Amino acid sequence: MRVAAAGALSLAAGAALAQDRINFAMPSVGMLYLPVYVAEQMGYFADENIDPNLQVFKAGGGTSMAAVLGGDMDVYIGSTSAALRAASKDTNAVIAGALMTQYASNVVMRGAYAEEKGLTEDSSIEDRLAALEGARIGVTGAGSGTHQLALYMLTEAGLDPERDATVNFVGGSNEILAAFSRDRIDAFTLSNPTSDTAIADFDGFMLFNTAAGALPDLDGHLYISVNTRRAWLDENPDLARRMMAALQRAQEAMHDPDTTEEARDMVYEAYFERFDKELFDRAWTSVVPAYPTSPEITREQMERVVTFLETFSDEKFEGLDIDSAYTNELFDTASN
Repeated sequence: MRVAAAGALSLAAGAALAQDRINFAMPSVGMLYLPVYVAEQMGYFADENIDPNLQVFKAGGGTSMAAVLGGDMDVYIGSTSAALRAASKDTNAVIAGALMTQYASNVVMRGAYAEEKGLTEDSSIEDRLAALEGARIGVTGAGSGTHQLALYMLTEAGLDPERDATVNFVGGSNEILAAFSRDRIDAFTLSNPTSDTAIADFDGFMLFNTAAGALPDLDGHLYISVNTRRAWLDENPDLARRMMAALQRAQEAMHDPDTTEEARDMVYEAYFERFDKELFDRAWTSVVPAYPTSPEITREQMERVVTFLETFSDEKFEGLDIDSAYTNELFDTASN
């Protein structure tokens, strides 16, 4: 048993002391952040004597990370790209753990459009990429991870993103589904369960299941991470380690056949009841493989993210010190 967990039990039995609060900044409510919800709902944060305060910053990852660096929030749960942009300008920014290691913004195409392009379930990656020529592709916003993925796919297909297809900045899940259902876009890229809804309710065709690594060059991509400021880590080393212990326990629970369904159902009731339960269950099964069982980061993962961003965004990272931009210091006590 973890010392922190045992401590939490003794606190409950003795004088009630306030739990240590951690303020988490998140860009949205979605299946990209499941380990945080699992740690909260399954009591893993409580076992580590942590009171998680989850706040959504709808303005996006950059705003969320800025709130962390400004001291208003403690930890940003979101895209590694936003954290790296911050780290390239502010050495106080640090990536402290891997949350999701697949580029899990799935690509869905209208069924009728896929049929026009001659696609089937057996179509090759090359044929699927080529089918994007002339397509209207919906993404959440300019410079977003979904936008970068669209640019990547078009480039891989040998197409000019500005001339050979139309990339539309549509908005979030509701806006994407509305545009898709009205045939205003031919394809989109977004995570589960939006992709599952488009397939189940609007005759969508799964072009790329990126949560399962369907695009080989992006397989293992460090997409979502645990990001904070160096000053917070230095001031709260024990609390930070307890946080990471809870998150790793959540990652393991998602993969464990004995706990994954309980975790799934608790997270559904807390955050996803607007979705059909059977659809959510399928989405859970689809997305769980995108999560590692350990939040440890490798330098290769960091290098791949930087290379991807330099290629498919306007960002350049000449001044970035990769070795200072991430740390594995929280993992010496993150396992039983």
